[in-house]
Amino acid sequence: MAKDKKNFFYFILALVLLRPSLDLLSQKEFRIHSSLPYLNLNIIIGGLVFLVCLIFIFKNFKSIKSIPLFYPILCFLGLSLISIFYSIDALGSIREFIRLTSIFFLYFLAYKLIENRKDWLLLLKIILISYILPGIFAFVQLIGGFGLPDDFGGFNRIYGTFSCPSLFAFYTFFILGIVLSLLLSLSETKKDDIVSWKNFNFHIWIAAAFLVLLLFATYSRSALACLFIFILFFGILKYRKLLLAGLFFFLIIYFFSDIFQQRLWELITLDPYGSMVWRFRLWQDILPVSLWQPWFGYGLDTFTNLAEFYRGFNWGSLDAHNDYLKIFVENGILGLIAYFWLIVALLLKLFKIFRKSINQEKVLGLGILVICLSLFIASFFDNILRTTALQWNFWILLAGWIKIKN
Repeated sequence: MAKDKKNFFYFILALVLLRPSLDLLSQKEFRIHSSLPYLNLNIIIGGLVFLVCLIFIFKNFKSIKSIPLFYPILCFLGLSLISIFYSIDALGSIREFIRLTSIFFLYFLAYKLIENRKDWLLLLKIILISYILPGIFAFVQLIGGFGLPDDFGGFNRIYGTFSCPSLFAFYTFFILGIVLSLLLSLSETKKDDIVSWKNFNFHIWIAAAFLVLLLFATYSRSALACLFIFILFFGILKYRKLLLAGLFFFLIIYFFSDIFQQRLWELITLDPYGSMVWRFRLWQDILPVSLWQPWFGYGLDTFTNLAEFYRGFNWGSLDAHNDYLKIFVENGILGLIAYFWLIVALLLKLFKIFRKSINQEKVLGLGILVICLSLFIASFFDNILRTTALQWNFWILLAGWIKIKN
């Protein structure tokens, strides 16, 4: 049994390491038969992960019920499952349910398999290593000008191994938040409270600078807002120098980057041809439609169907760019309440861990809490819940942190 658990743990580490490098493969779709829906390699991997986790959870269901956040997750997934039976696109809802469920199943699996700090530190290192290949691809795109052209601004944006610059930007912020937390923890103690990073101080600074460079090269305002929130929280609570350095850096970038100025002023002035106004118009058009099915919604992954029917492709992307509106349209008020229950329960749990921790662990605990808060705030303006690679590693990281601190 111990050997099986260790094999499952290595299975999780392999997923953590490889999934961010495979995200781009979601664009390579194929069909086994003309009567079947399109598939891609990531859908197949997600389906296999779902089956493996499902078997594990059935075998360990009694103990899994005691895992923190079990009931809000169960409620959210239960409402998502029910939505398949009245969905306007049942096949799409089934596929989305498997994808969504795999995220939280991995959380349960990781919580059960991580037994001690050694396992947690190994997981943390693998998460950081998982960024190497996407980061290399992004850097090559940056220096070679191979990024994707922006639909509104006429400039290129790097995307690494992800299918979209914004998805890569949020994963970059996720890794950067961890790196900055580890860097700040060095000032708290010289002892080996959580991990001896002292000898790697210089390397962490280099990694942080590299991540900041790539994050800015995505030109994702939502991801940059996450970084700003992260610096703001740490600066207000303790690290005044970090706050001043962050503000100074943002000002330097603003005055020396025409593209950054353009992106910021498009947001401030609500440029009628900009992506922000496009979002507002999409939400304005879809919100009345959602009120026709306010309690349970139209079923998982039906937002794009509704947007296509009522707006058409001529108005641009059909993605919601707002996780909460998407959940409301697809799962109704009950689904949205369940998701907010999950968010609040998670933040309260992380806050309790932060208050009880000391030294390095307190800094890292604050970092994980602020990363979560930043991403949940950014979810009002982007499709973060749709970023499978980020969600897998995000919830696996949370599972390990909560486990060793529970």
